[in-house]
Amino acid sequence: MSFPNLLIRRFSAKDLPLRELAWTCVLAAALVATRAAGQTLSSPLVAFDAERLQLSAAATDSLLVDSGRLLSEGSYRLSLLANYERGILVLEGSDGESRSILHYRTSAWLMGAWSPVERLELSIRLPVILSQGGHGAETLEGVAEPASSGLGTPEVGGRYSLLRREEGAPVSLAVGFGVGLPGGRASAFGRQEHWAGFQLSPRVSLGREVGRFALGASVGARVRATEAEPGRDVGTELEQGLVVATRGDGLRGELALQVAESLVHPDVAVELLGGVRLPIGHGFELNALAGHGFTDIPGTPSWRAGVGIAWAHHPPLGDVCQGGRKHTPAQCPGNDEDGDSVPNKEDRCPLEAGAPDNRGCPDRDSDGDGVVDRLDRCLKEPGVQGRQGCPEPVSPSVREERLSLADRKIIFQVGLAEIQGDGARILDEVAELLKSRPDVSLRIEGHTDNTGPEQLNRSLSQERADAVRAYLIQRGIAGSRLEARGYGPSRPIASNDTQEGQSENRRVEFILTK
Repeated sequence: MSFPNLLIRRFSAKDLPLRELAWTCVLAAALVATRAAGQTLSSPLVAFDAERLQLSAAATDSLLVDSGRLLSEGSYRLSLLANYERGILVLEGSDGESRSILHYRTSAWLMGAWSPVERLELSIRLPVILSQGGHGAETLEGVAEPASSGLGTPEVGGRYSLLRREEGAPVSLAVGFGVGLPGGRASAFGRQEHWAGFQLSPRVSLGREVGRFALGASVGARVRATEAEPGRDVGTELEQGLVVATRGDGLRGELALQVAESLVHPDVAVELLGGVRLPIGHGFELNALAGHGFTDIPGTPSWRAGVGIAWAHHPPLGDVCQGGRKHTPAQCPGNDEDGDSVPNKEDRCPLEAGAPDNRGCPDRDSDGDGVVDRLDRCLKEPGVQGRQGCPEPVSPSVREERLSLADRKIIFQVGLAEIQGDGARILDEVAELLKSRPDVSLRIEGHTDNTGPEQLNRSLSQERADAVRAYLIQRGIAGSRLEARGYGPSRPIASNDTQEGQSENRRVEFILTK
């Protein structure tokens, strides 16, 4: 028999006022006990993975965002990062007061990436919660204080390269897939309960170098079971990352934006992070990051900071640079594998002896006219040496005249084909000249320096010549009078060994023909 019934049975029907008083006491005691137990929540609190930090295990271009560039074959990278964050999980009770259930967390990230074969990269990430704590959990009904330590969600994954910049592609492009294992500790908010802790993460990443900077982007999803968390559902999210990072062998910096958009609840988590990296020799690197969260979504900290160390290994020269295995010149920077007097770090064809003035590649003659391709202005038709590989003109009456711009230049940004500076004003003058001389045509010749892949430079020079032609057509010049040709780096007018010489070689020239 329950305590309230036992108490009430002690009073007879004659003692009705006393029985009512007893019921009142019992109900009051129950209300007091309920209130003392804690405030109620709008929905029960369930375990979920409260860590939102995304890290690149390979860190080819960025610590924080995967780009399309993978580790080279046989290379691997091991890293350890200590991360501290605050304001991770804040809950509001029925009294309207907020409690910071996870006020701080200190964790360690163990990561590794390895490329066993060309174009393939495997990775593993293991977050470990070293210490965490908060306050106010005891005042909420049904909420237990989170465990002070535990294991986060381990993740294994792989990436495959579809496009590579070193092969002349406009961007580096890779696809990847990760699997989050339910090995974390649910009571520490390291994963969701039971088998719901499984997570699948398909994603696509791409990148491109622009001068001294590397640009990267990653788009994917984190597919996981849907669970109800107070005020919000936790489930599948779309994840995006953008990064701008500096390039080079010394101190490097980066700025990244990480965004997660829920597919089961109308909210978006946003965090802006910055990072620095400093090589210290023998393959070791020190790095650090800091970030600020812009939303109060559970798992998005108000701020975080971390420091780490990494060690990267590249195959010995004897493993990669001998025996004719396919590789990139950067893997063999200290020797001259093909014996053409061009060091591998500068040799565009490190396994084939070539000419020093052709950056280590052999001189080829595709059209068999006796003029090597790098000097041949007409690669697809046989010509004569006196005309740099172009055929003799059909009509002897055709005359050419180089148009002088009085040392003015059509300026382009590095790697782009957009007309900059005074270029528009110069082209306006060219258009007026052509209008005053309707009997002449114009050949537009685009040139570049020798920085980057030759084929990429040829395409870029053609794009620049086409951009000038399009501009003149907009100014009223008939397209039949205009011819655009891109020669890439094959016709330098200055040495490419200096920045000044490279600037001189990035030019557009005009040839008037009758």
